[in-house]
Amino acid sequence: MDKMNTLEKYALRSSRTKTEFKRYGTALLFLAPFILSFILFFIVPLIYGVRISFMNFKFSSPGTASYNGAQWYKFIFAPQSVGDKLSKAATNASAAFWRSFMHSFIFALIMVPLAVLVPLGLAILVNIKPPGYKIFRALIYMPSIVPLTAAGTIFSMLFLDRSQHGLLNEILGTDIKWFVDSWFKFTIGNFNGDVALAWIPIFLMCFWGGWGGNFIILSAGLQNIPKSLYEASDIDGASPMKRVMAVTIPGIKGQLVLCLFTTIIGYLGLYGQNYVLSNGGPVIPALSSMPGGGKTSTIMYFIQDIVANRPTFKDTLYGLGAAASIVYAILVGIISGIQMWATRDRKPGNRNSEAYAKWARIN
Repeated sequence: MDKMNTLEKYALRSSRTKTEFKRYGTALLFLAPFILSFILFFIVPLIYGVRISFMNFKFSSPGTASYNGAQWYKFIFAPQSVGDKLSKAATNASAAFWRSFMHSFIFALIMVPLAVLVPLGLAILVNIKPPGYKIFRALIYMPSIVPLTAAGTIFSMLFLDRSQHGLLNEILGTDIKWFVDSWFKFTIGNFNGDVALAWIPIFLMCFWGGWGGNFIILSAGLQNIPKSLYEASDIDGASPMKRVMAVTIPGIKGQLVLCLFTTIIGYLGLYGQNYVLSNGGPVIPALSSMPGGGKTSTIMYFIQDIVANRPTFKDTLYGLGAAASIVYAILVGIISGIQMWATRDRKPGNRNSEAYAKWARIN
């Protein structure tokens, strides 16, 4: 009898093992290429980048790199603590880094609401299906498929100087040097600064070419809202604005959160538009010898200036580029985490039952 029980347990365990292998083994087989690519092209470079951020790394001779503690992080956070010989360079590097980050942050702060709300409004209008709505839908998405370099050429021709026959200056009869002049100047305490006019073409280029993806996602979300909800709101006498706020927005909350998340990350990593249009300039004289020392430099431009744009920085500041990348990733993660926390699904708790009890007492 004991032998029969043992044999039966073995058969059940063997059958369960085979079933689990078939279930999870097939999934792992399909996931293996992604897992392998993720480890090779994300985890390994991340670990290597963290290591480089603590080293005096030279691109021309990587084997001679030596550890320098946290010097590059001191350049960013505490430039006065690196010693007298490097204090000026560290102060300028720190100023260039944080100025570039503030450029990215302020630009995203202005651009993200527009890059989500404008496509939302267009998606709602197209969802009404007016005559020719398919043509409008195609035209709205079309700027998103224009290559960055082609869009940059178009906007450069629009905003060139009068001497270079810039189209906008020719039409307006002005000679505004969009990529050289300042928009306005400001003073905060002992800090004097100005805002470059080049931000206007950068903003317009991002706005023109950036709404297509969000528009498609939000349009797809609007198609999935049950029509019965709109019919119920009509019966209740809801106004069009109330219908949008009470039915449409809650119905596409998932799509809105996705658009908000991807748009925040995208514009915090702004690089291509300001590289194509203004090359990060005009240059700030005090920071001309530093990476990202321009009035339209962003944090990604600061990093790229070290590792790609200026070859001389590869042998002197490559570790600073790695440290800036790590700090940038952490800051973006914090900002994205705050956004995900603020847009999370909240449990109603007893609010619904309390509201119903209050309604029952009134009626």
